[in-house]
Amino acid sequence: MNYLILAAGKSSRIYKNIKKPKSLLKVKKKTLISHIIDKINQIRKNKTKIYIVTGFKQKLIKSKLYKKKNIKYIHNKDFDKKDMMSSLILGLKNINDDTLMIYSDIYFDKKIITEIIKKKKKYITLPVLKNWKKIWKFRNKNIFEDAEDLKLNKKLFIKKIGSKIKNLKNSNYQYMGLVFFPKNKIRIIIKIYNKLKDKNNLHVTRFLNILIKNGYLIKAIPISAFWYEFDDYDDYKKFKRLAINNLSY
Repeated sequence: MNYLILAAGKSSRIYKNIKKPKSLLKVKKKTLISHIIDKINQIRKNKTKIYIVTGFKQKLIKSKLYKKKNIKYIHNKDFDKKDMMSSLILGLKNINDDTLMIYSDIYFDKKIITEIIKKKKKYITLPVLKNWKKIWKFRNKNIFEDAEDLKLNKKLFIKKIGSKIKNLKNSNYQYMGLVFFPKNKIRIIIKIYNKLKDKNNLHVTRFLNILIKNGYLIKAIPISAFWYEFDDYDDYKKFKRLAINNLSY
């Protein structure tokens, strides 16, 4: 399995406060993207590769990661014109193999990756967070504005993802910004993406929902683990105040 880290965006909602991409935010004395790479290196096999899709301030990201070995960079020249899906598709075109995509603005327990590795991955697969409401409570976010709806059937296939939450009682899981794509689905994914008319402002979850509507099965792996998203500067300030090892979910 290969790893694809998406780090092309400008992070406009937080950039005025930090003057750098979110992936370079420091937590526990390391950048977010370094944490992700280190977690992968703890569990990956020698044949697997790490790819990073860059865009905004690509030279800065590379300079911060110069000590990291066996990394391949893919530059998204359209990072300022298109949304994250363009980086994902660009990465999949360059890799064309089993790939775990990971957002670069999240901090999480490596258990999330190991759970994906353990499962048989015949389908597009994503871990879904079970203990997400406690995390949103700590972040002090409005769930109905900030979180996304995610519904599973009894066999743990995703029925719907990406819309706003209307009924909190039925929203038991949350998307985490990690998705596994099997090699045998990549050509289909690229073909469907290329046929879309409005793809410049397309989020990953919206695209996943399009795949579901077209009859493609997407498997979920429900997980309780530590996970945190840096959506804005307030998230970062809250996280810095955490005694992370004392948190329990």
